[in-house]
Amino acid sequence: MSDTHLANSPEARLPSGELKTNATPATTIEEAPTEAPAPTEAKPPATPTPPTPSDTTKQGETLLNEKAKPAELTGAPEKYADFKAPEGYEFRAETMPGAQTLFKELNLSQAGAQRLVDFHAAELKAVMEAPAKQWEDMRAKWLEEVRGDPELGGKLDQVKTTVARAIDGLGDQKLAREFRQAMDFTGAGNNPAFIRAFYKLAQKVTEGHAVTGGSPSEVKAPNAPPRTVAHALYPNLK
Repeated sequence: MSDTHLANSPEARLPSGELKTNATPATTIEEAPTEAPAPTEAKPPATPTPPTPSDTTKQGETLLNEKAKPAELTGAPEKYADFKAPEGYEFRAETMPGAQTLFKELNLSQAGAQRLVDFHAAELKAVMEAPAKQWEDMRAKWLEEVRGDPELGGKLDQVKTTVARAIDGLGDQKLAREFRQAMDFTGAGNNPAFIRAFYKLAQKVTEGHAVTGGSPSEVKAPNAPPRTVAHALYPNLK
């Protein structure tokens, strides 16, 4: 009896119902289950670093103004316009050409040159006004000293009247007027030493009054009758 099993016998078939062959069935290798990769930790999306102001624009500067230059820094114009002077002052016409030449050499714009003019004018004004202010302060200090003087302060009205009488007593109205103007112009009218000295001199020339002259007294004999108008007109009349 053959070793070959009958085709219809259970031994001749595989569990799946297929016929067995004489060939050695290929051994199937079950694939080992692949190990699932370990889950990776999710990273948050990177936040882009904002550019620093030096990378694009200056701090506080918008994009459209990047690298823009102010109009006043554009350099010297072909011809400078008239510069503004401080109120109450004016520039000397002969000095302006030299100043404008200097501004062009420095490549100053109109606005830049005006700033330099303003600075120079302010400094010059302060220098010019300093002596005048010092002089006015001194005159005010003199006046304060006179009013507080124990000899003059309590009788200023009398002092002014005596001095005025002495000046008017010169008998020259023009000289008296010019002398008073000189006292105001120089400030001598407020100087304590000048007032004391002039008051003493004025007292000397205005003390007392001259006696007014009149007609001589009539000389007549005792018990003589009064002289008539005719005798007054003709003294030799008998």
